[in-house]
Amino acid sequence: MGTLFSGDTLSLRTVSAEAVRELLGEHPAPCLSLAMPTHRNVPDNRVDRPAYHHLVEALGMALSFSHDRDAVDRLLEPFRALGENVPFWEHTRDGLVVFATAGTAAVFLLPVPVQPLALVARRFHTLPLVRLVAAADRYDALVLTSRTAHVYEGCFREGAADTLDPVPLHEPGWPPEIDRAEAVDAETWQPHRVQHGMGPRGLGPGSVVHGGAGSKQDDIDADTEIFLRHVDAVVHDRVSRRSGLPLVLVALPRLAAVFHSVTRNPLLCDEFVGRDAHLLRAGDIPALVAPVFNRFRERLVARELRRFIVARDRGLGADDLSDIARAAVAGRVSLLLLARDRFEPGRLDRATGAIAFDGAPPADLSRSGDEPALRTEDLLNGLAETVLLHGGDVLALDNIRMPTESGAAAIYRYA
Repeated sequence: MGTLFSGDTLSLRTVSAEAVRELLGEHPAPCLSLAMPTHRNVPDNRVDRPAYHHLVEALGMALSFSHDRDAVDRLLEPFRALGENVPFWEHTRDGLVVFATAGTAAVFLLPVPVQPLALVARRFHTLPLVRLVAAADRYDALVLTSRTAHVYEGCFREGAADTLDPVPLHEPGWPPEIDRAEAVDAETWQPHRVQHGMGPRGLGPGSVVHGGAGSKQDDIDADTEIFLRHVDAVVHDRVSRRSGLPLVLVALPRLAAVFHSVTRNPLLCDEFVGRDAHLLRAGDIPALVAPVFNRFRERLVARELRRFIVARDRGLGADDLSDIARAAVAGRVSLLLLARDRFEPGRLDRATGAIAFDGAPPADLSRSGDEPALRTEDLLNGLAETVLLHGGDVLALDNIRMPTESGAAAIYRYA
């Protein structure tokens, strides 16, 4: 995971399948998990820090039964550092998840609320992240003009705020957007375009010849392409590779056509929002993106459902939880379809694939002391974690769209 607290600097992690895989790896016990709903605005967010401190106290109480005071203080150090970071609490979203173990910590801001949780266990409780990664409800929006580029993250899930969260495109302390000047020589905008290169008198490559054969409009178009290639490279490296989310472009049709012709980003949606970004506020964008993203998501779901039906007919698909569990621990599941928000009480043996159904789901995940906060696990989440850990994908569907009654359907990599 990496240490996220260094002096007064707090680094945040992007919610992604890769981040979940890192959390599911080997970490020294005890593993501490904290989750809670948060608020974006005053005065609602005034209750967030007191609620957070209460959950940290619950972690400390649970740790005190098996660790001395010094060990408890070391384990809780990142949680306390976060609690004292006032600027952080002024810029939260709708949910917060914090994971920590000896020497490492990971912090995630979520676009949806989560149930309060304070849990000390042998591994991290990744259920809030797994459900968000599997839901296919989030997207990145690239808002583009010929001179600037902004990226926002949005979510269309029930309970999510109708708000876009800016995604920084530079290191902390730099402007969040990409400016044309980063990639294009400022001389482009002078009254007379200059042409670099060899001249009639044998000038060297670093020399300048005024004038040139092309028109100023040709020069601007060429430099626009340079700028868009730069945008594509930065967005792919700093956003798409980390989030894995579909990217919806918001730009005038002519600019969008050029961007589509130069992009190498496989997550860019074919459809785009053909509007002038100069005339849009960030609050206007979710409603404009919604139909484009919903059509993308519908095509994705339809494609994966067809894949499952074909795979099942060929003996490469299953809907029985026991069969799926054995295949998951063997690394044979390529794609796992799950019923959205369904909790199936039970346990998965991550070594053998054996499953056991176990009572009812817990009503309270924030209990502390010598009583465990979580008496049973979510079997479906255990399957999802195992599939993700072995490099597979997970997609959550509404119950009505699920092709099975068990709550899960798997496509195998091989028989």
